[in-house]
Amino acid sequence: MPDLTGVSEEDRLLLEKYSRSFTGTFAHTLDSKGRMVIPLAFRDMLGKVFTIAPSFDFRSIAVYPEVAYVRMREHHQQQALTARHPEMATKFLQWLDAFTFRSQECDGQGRVLLPVRLRQKILGDDKEVDIMGSGDHLCVAARAQCDAELEQFMAGIDGFLREMNS
Repeated sequence: MPDLTGVSEEDRLLLEKYSRSFTGTFAHTLDSKGRMVIPLAFRDMLGKVFTIAPSFDFRSIAVYPEVAYVRMREHHQQQALTARHPEMATKFLQWLDAFTFRSQECDGQGRVLLPVRLRQKILGDDKEVDIMGSGDHLCVAARAQCDAELEQFMAGIDGFLREMNS
């Protein structure tokens, strides 16, 4: 934590709030067994044991510190209780649980094995991935998908910025 001398209480709380946020993007390649290196910058924040699961939209793989995972799972469980389509909410939770792998750890080289079925369903045959900070968790996605999504985002940024400034 940086020196907080002369920092207001409000700013100190803000710094503390975001000190545990995952930020940044790292390019990695999965090895032949489907392992990837968790960037050193992220390992301490993840903790020794973490959870690998689908992202909310099932388009990428999420890596959660244990407490972030249980908070997310509890949130989805509560949302499902009041869903307009309870059968879809039940299926969502069923598939989320089916593709969630708790108690995962890095090996001595900082690598983690992405579970085969999860990797196949979400990444397909892609070996080139981006590991991105996403607030309280990491997001692992095929680099080609990330590049396409970034291009789409950049194409619409001017309109969004005009809207934000009006």
